[in-house]
Amino acid sequence: MYVLLSAICFSLGGVLIKSIPWNSLSINMVRSILSFILIFAYQRTQGRKFVFNKMVLLGAVLNFVMALTFVMATKMTTAANAIVLQFTEPVFLILIVWIVYRQKPKKDAVLTCILVLCGIFYNSCFFFESLSTGGMAGNILAIVSGVTYAGVFLIKKFPGGDFESSLMVSHLISIVVGIPFLMRETVFTPTVWGYVLVLGIVQFGLSYVFLSRGLDRVSPVTASLTSTIEPILNPILVAIFCGETIGVLSIFGAVLVIGSATVYNLRQAKG
Repeated sequence: MYVLLSAICFSLGGVLIKSIPWNSLSINMVRSILSFILIFAYQRTQGRKFVFNKMVLLGAVLNFVMALTFVMATKMTTAANAIVLQFTEPVFLILIVWIVYRQKPKKDAVLTCILVLCGIFYNSCFFFESLSTGGMAGNILAIVSGVTYAGVFLIKKFPGGDFESSLMVSHLISIVVGIPFLMRETVFTPTVWGYVLVLGIVQFGLSYVFLSRGLDRVSPVTASLTSTIEPILNPILVAIFCGETIGVLSIFGAVLVIGSATVYNLRQAKG
């Protein structure tokens, strides 16, 4: 449930990013400030101490790259393209776990990943714009986001790693990098600030708090597969509020993704 709540919060990213008329670095900077405050408060309430070492820094860099490239991809291509290509992440995660941790994936995990990717592909193909359209640079950035997103799910497995500390360091990196770009922005209407507040507090801050608690209870692969509801909700919200047309047959993709992830999780629970 925590991972599911995290995915729902994350799914607000597409519609909010497209609604804010700022540079990608400016958006990522301001939402990082708000998320930093929320995660810092969460750390204090849980009695957790801030940790800094090489593994924390590695996790921070992975999260920084993941977050920034996704914002850039969402700005440069359609929301469906960005989120679909980012969610090639379960495949990269299984490969990383296999190569680095020598954990050969089970057949049901591989099959679920195949079904999830098929569902995501179906969902994207029936949008008005398909994967062949949009900015190629944006598509490449979305794939980079997917690779680094796989690393984010593994932060708690890093020896000496600390998920919340990595998040806070990544937010500090985003703030430092984004300051010059925010100073160039000219649109600061109440509506824009409203979008920014929701983006920083709910879409970025709360999503990470939920994900952290979820990763304490389930494996990275299970969490990754559960979070695949995000690529369904994200473009649907953009279609409703930003006018990117959605096809009727995208429902098939949603059923395939959610159904296969649910069956996998039930099998894991019984095991």
